[in-house]
Amino acid sequence: MNGIIGDIISMSVNDGPGIRTSVYLKGCPLRCAWCHNPEMQRPHPQAMVLPSRCTHCGSCQNCPSGARGKAGVYDSSRCTGCGLCASVCPSEACRVIGTSMSAGDVLRRVLPDKPFFRRRGGVTISGGEPLFQADFVLELAGLLSENGIGVMLETCGCAPWEAIEPLLPLIDCFLYDWKITDPEVHRKWTGTDNRLIRENLKTLHGCGANIVLRCPVIPGVNDTPSHFEGIARLLRDLPDIRRVDLLPYHALGNDKRTQLGLARDGFHSPSEETVLSWHRQLSVLCPVPVFL
Repeated sequence: MNGIIGDIISMSVNDGPGIRTSVYLKGCPLRCAWCHNPEMQRPHPQAMVLPSRCTHCGSCQNCPSGARGKAGVYDSSRCTGCGLCASVCPSEACRVIGTSMSAGDVLRRVLPDKPFFRRRGGVTISGGEPLFQADFVLELAGLLSENGIGVMLETCGCAPWEAIEPLLPLIDCFLYDWKITDPEVHRKWTGTDNRLIRENLKTLHGCGANIVLRCPVIPGVNDTPSHFEGIARLLRDLPDIRRVDLLPYHALGNDKRTQLGLARDGFHSPSEETVLSWHRQLSVLCPVPVFL
């Protein structure tokens, strides 16, 4: 079985404790307006174009799907990821994101990093939404565990429970996104409501899984008292969740959106003072520590 891997990043310190290797899988059922990994949303390979390198030479205009046009125009919705543009680009302005790899291929990439993991580190499987490729995740997590490598899973929880349950004995910790409390507001900004996400979170908690609740906060979307109070209520209902990670919006996804031929997301990074204000509000409300 092969998965479509968007990237593998060694020596990560932002995706769980210790030194970790992050494996990013392509494909996601959500379309969050602020997504910081937009290149991971679609499940198949696709090209990204770096405008600063493009010399408008026209070499890529023979794109078989018509994704490349004149003057460097790129329509990522038509891209099939064939890689022709990357193969002919003399300035290396094009690259293809998404490689077909077996779980064994990924393991071989990860094993050289194992000495750096020590007691706390390991592999974090992320995305996109890794459960979009649930069978591959199950195989990969099993291989990593067999080789003495701890595994964390970063998930939005928008998947059938049948995709999550087999992973319970293999995942050390679920980094579980909680984006918006109100189901219809969630639908407005992500494309679907959060009922399945909430249900899976409660079931996962009931199974005794180790869970870190990760809460992205986006100015003008969910930086509201009602959402912060909703996070606190959720934690009171699920008392075995011992930690909340507050994730302030950042604009790094906009560079990727430009490379995908998409418009900027329209959000602005909050000031440090605003972020500290969010942290104070959540810390007062929540029954567990809130980390930045």
